[in-house]
Amino acid sequence: MKNPPEASQNPVPASAETPRKTADSAPEKAVSSVFPWMRFAGAFLAGIPFFCTVPYSVHSWHTSPMDHTNWIFFLAFLLIAACSLPAVSDSARRNRSDWFALLAAAAAAILYAGGIVKQIYLFRILAGTWFWWTGVWFFCGWHAAWNMIPAFGVLSLGCTSSTFLLSRHFLIQPQTALFLKIGATLFCAALCAVFLLTGFVMKREVFWFLLAAAAILGGTVVSRGAGKTAPPFRPDLTAAVEGFDRSEIPLIESTIRFFEGSEAHQYAYSDGIFRCNILEVKCGDDIHMIHPASHCIRSSGAEILSESVVMHSLPDGRSLPVTEIRAKIHSTPTLTFVWYTGPTETTGSFYTFRRKWSPSEQWYSYQAVTEIYDGNEDAARRFLLNLLSIF
Repeated sequence: MKNPPEASQNPVPASAETPRKTADSAPEKAVSSVFPWMRFAGAFLAGIPFFCTVPYSVHSWHTSPMDHTNWIFFLAFLLIAACSLPAVSDSARRNRSDWFALLAAAAAAILYAGGIVKQIYLFRILAGTWFWWTGVWFFCGWHAAWNMIPAFGVLSLGCTSSTFLLSRHFLIQPQTALFLKIGATLFCAALCAVFLLTGFVMKREVFWFLLAAAAILGGTVVSRGAGKTAPPFRPDLTAAVEGFDRSEIPLIESTIRFFEGSEAHQYAYSDGIFRCNILEVKCGDDIHMIHPASHCIRSSGAEILSESVVMHSLPDGRSLPVTEIRAKIHSTPTLTFVWYTGPTETTGSFYTFRRKWSPSEQWYSYQAVTEIYDGNEDAARRFLLNLLSIF
């Protein structure tokens, strides 16, 4: 008679525990399957500003000799991002939204807005890229953002003008710059593998300190001499110049195409020893058709030996800021002065010109180039300064 009561007591706890386990496990299943996809959707929608720049990037693949291979980096981005998705998914399951990411998103949004106002697609593409990344950070957590840094780094390498900027700052040919970008892509892929295999995640405070230090150092290097300006300097190239033979040079078809939408004229001046070609471009409404002079020189296959912004003093005492370019054009050493003149000032920096340019103001671009004879660069420089001081 004692066994039945004992047997009747055993099923009671079992039946009580079973419903409790089922009830507890249901929410866990919902979080692990549904909630991360909602976070993924939010992270994807954060890419809308970047998606708006894709048509311009595709256009540059067809029209720019230095950008026509950038589609490679878009493809590499997709592959590396796909490899990082397991880590992103795991982070989305374990972490809540990181509101600290909104500070980085605000900075990217400001840069994006500046790119729209100044019509600088380089700013818009980079800002859109990293705004998308901050969306991954906000919705999926810092661990997800950290693992996606290699992918978005590769996406940045596909930005328009990136090959030109590398060529300009490292004084290398576009082909060499492309190899550097491919090498950087392979490095990012290796970095992605290291993150996934080791699980290493840098503290976000350390990362942002290092990023801020790199940005300050890079900005200092890039901006050297860029802010130098002087009163407007617009020479009247249609008038005769005493002591110099002057003639107008018909523009070749490639030059007309290069400055499509702008009004361009080219003149030649000679003092019997040196000869100078001056290209004057009246900038049109489409500022994207005005390119740095070194972009044109490199696109023609020439080798840039040096490029720097210099403030020259003309013999008559006036100041003239120029980008001074030493190059070899078809094995011939040349010296080029480039400056940009607006209604109130002249600058030698293309980046200062782009920052100050406005469709409501008329700007002119000038390129004065002469050969360097017998390696006498100083003589060529004096010739250009003497010529320009006459105007």
